[in-house]
Order: sequence, then C-alpha cells, then structure tokens
Amino acid sequence: MIETETIWNDSGYDCDHCGGQILERTDLETGQPAQVCLQCQGCGCQWQLDGEIIRIGNLTSCRRSQRVRSTEPAQTNINPFQLRLIVVASLLFLGAIVFFGGLTAIRFLVPIAIAVFVFWRLYQLGKERMWW
Repeated sequence: MIETETIWNDSGYDCDHCGGQILERTDLETGQPAQVCLQCQGCGCQWQLDGEIIRIGNLTSCRRSQRVRSTEPAQTNINPFQLRLIVVASLLFLGAIVFFGGLTAIRFLVPIAIAVFVFWRLYQLGKERMWW
C-alpha cells in the first residue's frame, strides 16, 4: 500500500508576487525519496530550493513576474569539452568546404548562416515570450 504525506514548514520568506507566506513543502511517498519545494500559501506558486519555478500561480501578478523573470538573461553552464568539440568540428567543416568548394563556396554560406541565426533567435524569443 502506498502512503503519501505532506509536511509544511515555514520557510521564513514572503512571496514577492502576492505577499503571502512561503512554506517549505515536503512530499513523502512510500518507497520514494522526499520531494522538497517552496510553495506560496496565497497564490500557489511553487519553486525548487534553488529558485527555479515549478508552477506559476493564477494571479496576474504571478504571470507578470514570470514575464519579467523570463526577460532576464539566463545563466548557462557550458561544458568546456563540448565547446572544444564544437569549435574543432566547425573548423573541420569549414576546412572541408574550402578544400572541396574553394573560397567562393564561403560566399554562398555566409547569407545562409545569417538567415539560420536570425530564425533561431526568433524561435528562442518566441519561446521566452511564450508565443508557442
């Protein structure tokens, strides 16, 4: 038989969306590790302990705050090995194009690269603003 239990503790913080009390929520389920998150008692927003949003509340202030947060620059951890691999692969690809197609082949690749970059940036912007 699976038993579930939720333990609520005061986290000592107040929600910056609605001013409600933020509680530390610990969900215990038989045979599973404890799941801990922070949840606002007022609006229902949930955060992981590191500050990542799990669920946005249903108040307009919650959605507005999430839009502001999504426009802030995201911190990404770049793996140095993957970065070196991408640079080496790109140089090998560029060298192969120059070797087999000559320098004139690059003239045709530059506009394609710019177009790909523009479309990729538009796609990312649409995801950040939740257009799709």
